[in-house]
Amino acid sequence: MNKEIEAKDIKRLLLRVYKRYSSGVITEAKAYKEAYLLNSVLKAIEAADFEERLKNIERILKDG
Repeated sequence: MNKEIEAKDIKRLLLRVYKRYSSGVITEAKAYKEAYLLNSVLKAIEAADFEERLKNIERILKDG
């Protein structure tokens, strides 16, 4: 199954990182690296969503 990662998935993964860090399972450095990577993915998702919405608006205005 090829499911795209969504913002809600990143939220869940960030919460998992926080819980692992809070319970001492991972170090602060590891938590920081994982959170940084996840936030980078989240920014890319947000940018792609914004681009798609903008294209839809432009298409509607052009056709309208």
